[in-house]
Amino acid sequence: MDDNKDHKQLKTDYQSAFDTAEGKRVLADLQSAYYHRGSYLKDPYETAYREGQRSVIIRIMNLIKEDKNV
Repeated sequence: MDDNKDHKQLKTDYQSAFDTAEGKRVLADLQSAYYHRGSYLKDPYETAYREGQRSVIIRIMNLIKEDKNV
């Protein structure tokens, strides 16, 4: 399978997983815990850790928002 097909399938999988009532609740919880909070602290390691958590949520959000017909 080529990379483009892999990406399309992965996108479809994410959209399917997060398009259920349960998936929407899980995503809302993840956004609340890791996206809608400040990442920057005095400790640069803690900041990096929090930004890493936030980047996972951003990836999920970007994949499920992409054109569902592609």
